Amino acid sequence: MKKFLIILSLFAFSLVSLAQTPQKTTTSTKTSTQTKSKTTSKSKTNSAKGKKTQEKAKPAKPKEKAPSKEEIKAAQEKEKTAKGCEEANKKLVLAHQEMDNKQYYRAEELLKEALDICPSDVLKYKYELAWNNYLMKEFKKTIEILDTLSLDPESPADVYQLLGNAYDELGNQNMALITYDKGLRKHPNAGCLFLEKGNLAYKRSNFIGALEQYENGIEKDPTFASNYYRTSQIFLSSSEEVWGIMYGEIFMLLEKGGERAVEMSRKLYETYHSEITFTTKDIKVNFNDPTIVYSNSKTRPNLFPDNYENALVKACQGEKNITLESLIRIRKRFISIFYRESPSFKNVLFDYHKKLIDLGLFDAYNYWLFGYGNTQEASSWIKNNKSEFDRFISWQEANPFPIKQENVFSRYKME
Repeated sequence: MKKFLIILSLFAFSLVSLAQTPQKTTTSTKTSTQTKSKTTSKSKTNSAKGKKTQEKAKPAKPKEKAPSKEEIKAAQEKEKTAKGCEEANKKLVLAHQEMDNKQYYRAEELLKEALDICPSDVLKYKYELAWNNYLMKEFKKTIEILDTLSLDPESPADVYQLLGNAYDELGNQNMALITYDKGLRKHPNAGCLFLEKGNLAYKRSNFIGALEQYENGIEKDPTFASNYYRTSQIFLSSSEEVWGIMYGEIFMLLEKGGERAVEMSRKLYETYHSEITFTTKDIKVNFNDPTIVYSNSKTRPNLFPDNYENALVKACQGEKNITLESLIRIRKRFISIFYRESPSFKNVLFDYHKKLIDLGLFDAYNYWLFGYGNTQEASSWIKNNKSEFDRFISWQEANPFPIKQENVFSRYKME
């Protein structure tokens, strides 16, 4: 019995030993893993040290070469020139002030000083000297300066404009015309040169020739305001006021402010006031009695003006007279009627009107446009609707009239 108990005890002990053996193996495995981890860590450390050693082994960058005396001198000269040109610009501002005060000799001194300290801008300051001489009516001196400048390949269209004008002032219109044409060969889209060619024709009472030049200038340089102004003046003085109305309003959108804008505002309002008449029986609109023949055809097509008049007559229904308030209602109705009945004659100006109507700014725009034609009514409305008027002015400043060569308004496109 004792032997049996001893054997049983030994058997149990061996089972316990066998059960504990895997736990020791797991511990051994962990230790082995930790050992590997330490080995890897050492390996990484050695690798990092190796990289650092390699980085340290890279050759140092060579020191930048010190600038030579010539380079230092050139840099100093460049800085001196920049400061000189900055000072020259200040003198130019003062010279313009002297010109405005008709102190031309003092202006000339300032411009010569500016040229001395900023010789790199010789074209700019010599042109200003020529302009100062032109204002003094020293036309021969003006020509002397500009003849040389015109040989410069960088000379702008303004040089040819002023040079031609100086010849014109001396009575040499042929040389003036040659000069403008020379400028147009270099600057084929220069609106200012078409303007001057038109002015030469106008002086000879060649109004058809003048219109041809002005309207060519409009098509080539659609944002140059003066060609619209001249064209509008001719048409508003004729029996074909419709073109004067269109060109004149576009002029107002391009040249905001100044004496010409005040004059145009009055003329536009007066034209509407005189050419729309109300009687007890009917309404008459007379914006188109053709007297001016197209320069490129024997008989003038008369499509846009007729459609314009027909739409305007319909838009006037219900009104009894022309005031700013009634004119705005008429023009607002006109746009919807014209676009419905004459879609092929859509144009940049009427598109602009439609946008203003959609934005709720059309009333304010018209008081701005025609205000000098009826100052009392305009002032009263603006005073009572200041926030609306200010909103229009802010919008207009942020959104220039979107005219360009692709959408330019021209009577030749309205055939």
